[in-house]
Amino acid sequence: MKKVRLAFGLVLLLLITGCSVKQPPVGKKVIPDEDNYIIKALFYENNNKVDQAVKIYKFLYEKTDKPVYYEKMIEDLFYLKKYQKVIALSDKYLKKSFDKKIFMYKIFALLELKKVNEAKKELLTKLNKKDDFFYKMMAFIYLKEHKYAQAAKYLKSLYAMTHDKQTLLQLVDILIKLKKYNEALAYLRTHLDMYGCEYDICLRLAIIYKQTYDYSNLATIYEKMGKFDRKYLMFALRIYLDNGNYKKALQLINKNNLGDEYKLIVYETAKNYKKAAFYAMKLYEKTAKLPYLLKYCTYSYEANPTKATAKKIIPKLKYLLKFYPSAYLYNFLGYIMIDNNINVKEGLKYVQKALELHPDNEEYIDSLAWGYYKLGKCKEALEIIQNVHLKDKEILKHKILIKKCVKAENDIRKNYKSNKKRSFKKKK
Repeated sequence: MKKVRLAFGLVLLLLITGCSVKQPPVGKKVIPDEDNYIIKALFYENNNKVDQAVKIYKFLYEKTDKPVYYEKMIEDLFYLKKYQKVIALSDKYLKKSFDKKIFMYKIFALLELKKVNEAKKELLTKLNKKDDFFYKMMAFIYLKEHKYAQAAKYLKSLYAMTHDKQTLLQLVDILIKLKKYNEALAYLRTHLDMYGCEYDICLRLAIIYKQTYDYSNLATIYEKMGKFDRKYLMFALRIYLDNGNYKKALQLINKNNLGDEYKLIVYETAKNYKKAAFYAMKLYEKTAKLPYLLKYCTYSYEANPTKATAKKIIPKLKYLLKFYPSAYLYNFLGYIMIDNNINVKEGLKYVQKALELHPDNEEYIDSLAWGYYKLGKCKEALEIIQNVHLKDKEILKHKILIKKCVKAENDIRKNYKSNKKRSFKKKK
């Protein structure tokens, strides 16, 4: 029984959501043991003996004349797929009194029997067009027929009457299916302005903005959805960073108190190394986490690659090496010592340690060549840097200077030999 109810429940989802049909209360007992009969009927339903439950509800209705028992009888007959009986019994009851729930099951029975036109006729003649139930049923029928434009028409009328969120979501889903994105957006934005960011409404807006590549509005909606889940703030932040809108990214961080970690990410992405260094040090002082200290050293030098900056961060890099003896750190420390002529020989030792860990890294090979150049060993430097093929601006500059140095050395040797020959000839 449960499986049958579940299967049909999926079909009825559109209609039942927000449906105004109410089940009448049982009220005062009219016959002795009335409660016992109800319990017995429920027992039969739960044990898949629905036909037995129907008999009990029929008996209870005949004895009490309470509409709730007739409704239950009709409902169980529908789940037993006795559609013709549902229609016959519904007609019998509806002749003397209109009951919305019984009428609903009659419409469903007609639809199951493929009598769609008859179902529509019943709705048009039996229901007042000011009744929201009429529009729900008509929309349901057209959806069942896959006539989405007609279904949308009735849902628009229904939404105009009720301003119900579920109706709006159903309407928007149909409009999206019909690729009427602007119309769907108009409905959603109006609802948003009137009632604020309800999760389902904002989620539909996000779906449309994503499908139409409107990332600016998508980020705005994600910000609003941050009150439901902070992951949406991260989605918004990612969009701002990807689009280079660093001002909005910082506003989002400040507004939602996301913290200095995210400010650091913004300044890293923006390549604002001075600010990045500031926040890296601030976070290091707050947490004592060494990766922040490394970031401070890196960004400080990126922001101001001078001898003064190098001298300031060298002790910190040496301290970091005690905990992270990585190739990157060895090379970074060695290179700034070489490049700023602080201690070229010591710098070369650090670079060589980096190469021991990663012998094929062309940046480290360049650092080694640059060290030899600084020591005036241009020929050795040229032999080393010829193994570097990276198209890096700094490396290309090193290559030019090293080649000039070798050429100058060769010119000196040529001049020396030439002068020596002349001197020898004069002596003769």
